[in-house]
Amino acid sequence: MTSAPVHGLQLQGVSKRFGSVQVVQDLDLTVEPGEFVVLLGESGCGKSTVLRMIAGLEDASEGHIFINGKDVTHLPPKARDIAMVFQNYALYPHMDVAQNMSFALDLAGKPRAEIEKRVADAAEILNITHLLKRKPKELSGGQRQRVAIGRCIVREPAIFLFDEPLSNLDAKLRGHMRTELAMLHERLGKTTIYVTHDQVEAMTLASRIVIFHKGHIQQVGTPAEVFNRPAHLFVAGFIGMPSMNLLEGSVVTQGGQTSLRGVGFELSLPASTAWPQQVVVGVRPQALRLATGAGALQLQVDVVEYLGTESVLVGKLAGGSETRVTAVLDGHRIDLLHQTVALDFDASELHAFDKASGLRISV
Repeated sequence: MTSAPVHGLQLQGVSKRFGSVQVVQDLDLTVEPGEFVVLLGESGCGKSTVLRMIAGLEDASEGHIFINGKDVTHLPPKARDIAMVFQNYALYPHMDVAQNMSFALDLAGKPRAEIEKRVADAAEILNITHLLKRKPKELSGGQRQRVAIGRCIVREPAIFLFDEPLSNLDAKLRGHMRTELAMLHERLGKTTIYVTHDQVEAMTLASRIVIFHKGHIQQVGTPAEVFNRPAHLFVAGFIGMPSMNLLEGSVVTQGGQTSLRGVGFELSLPASTAWPQQVVVGVRPQALRLATGAGALQLQVDVVEYLGTESVLVGKLAGGSETRVTAVLDGHRIDLLHQTVALDFDASELHAFDKASGLRISV
């Protein structure tokens, strides 16, 4: 049997194919004990398939999966020491809450006193003690999700797996459950792998985020790292709300000055950097501000969305560009609607990427 260093979870060269379709390709990932790692990406990027391979619900076409140093690649789910929370809760409708939570322990033949204690402890942690005699149909969506989580807690697994557990809840309840999940992880300290397409969940819950795109990992990092230093053009456009503004242009050097020229803009670039010919630069909407002079960008404002403490301006660059640009400004800015405004930003807020490879350029 192949051996590996003891980590909470380790994937080595894991791939998955469905017929001729490659869903996940040559994946390497290490998760340390106690980490809360979020697999983030658009629908169809392979993140849920990775979770199902970790759980043993899908076979890996290639590679190895280790849990606490043990190769579990070919073991059935029940032998992997994992517990999984599904999107649809997967509760037994004919059982009450206590029976749903204790079912796996009953199957395992655990002593009745131990089962009752584990269920009672988990119910107290999740604040559902008063619901133990109710059936799933008598519960709200948030309560059902707590029961599903409680069913995992009582098993005391090595790893918790969450497959988009909050997607069926309304926005307010999702926010509340995010807080509860963060507090639960802080209390239990269990290794947790969490799949979502919601970047707010990823940014608020994760120790580290693994960003997927078309079956490949584009970046692994803390929320601050993937937001402040996106390693790839896809990450830059995917992380952040509203999305980062991305402008394509050609690098031109004249008279010792280097600049990026595109339709409707020209930006100065550091001459000391080795620039490719075609570059995409990015600046976050929150980094843009009204200029006191000519400004770096001239924005023709088509839409102003007032959000109470700030306004979101959306428009196109003057000069015939079809590229949409978004700026987030403080206060009520409805007076800027249908105006052309000058915008500036600090040079430190500029992100640059090679258009051909998509990789970040160190400036």
